[in-house]
Amino acid sequence: MMDANVLYAVLIILALSVALNLKLTFSLLSSVRNMMAAQGQDFTLPVGEVVPEVRGKPMTGGKKAVFTAGPRPAVLLFLSSGCPKCKSKLPEIGRMLARADEAGLDIWLVSREAKWRLRRFLRGTALPGVTMRVSTDEFKVLNPTMTSPYYMFLNESGSLEAGGMIGDENWLSFREQMDDAEVETQTEEEIAA
Repeated sequence: MMDANVLYAVLIILALSVALNLKLTFSLLSSVRNMMAAQGQDFTLPVGEVVPEVRGKPMTGGKKAVFTAGPRPAVLLFLSSGCPKCKSKLPEIGRMLARADEAGLDIWLVSREAKWRLRRFLRGTALPGVTMRVSTDEFKVLNPTMTSPYYMFLNESGSLEAGGMIGDENWLSFREQMDDAEVETQTEEEIAA
């Protein structure tokens, strides 16, 4: 005969197992529904299309602003605090910030996450200064499938030049160009000295 305490412990373990199984099942179901819904959507806006204006608020404060095409080309980045790949991209993106400014390029991180979550995610980086918080609806205008780590390259007129996953062929070419710009800047500084 089983001791009553052992029986209760087994029942509690079984109940927790069933609860965890249900949670994982519903999470998987939600992911499958999102994937099926995304199949009917474009991964990104069509290349050459002007990206619509988006209203957001800078993470570092300030009033709500309308983000539109500027006088310079821009890179829009879409990262998620819950994405391990996104976290691993932060140092690379941080290194690009200074070089991008010197190259006449704006880099913006566009997020729909809560400010406290972003603060924790971006801690120790220079990215809070270039982060724009937007509503979920505005986020979906730019990134219909809510993909991350994702990027969009915009020209001066706000037209989409390219978009995709950070780490793809276009991104690697961009990173190489930014590395080359750093080498050129260092060479110019050495010549001037």
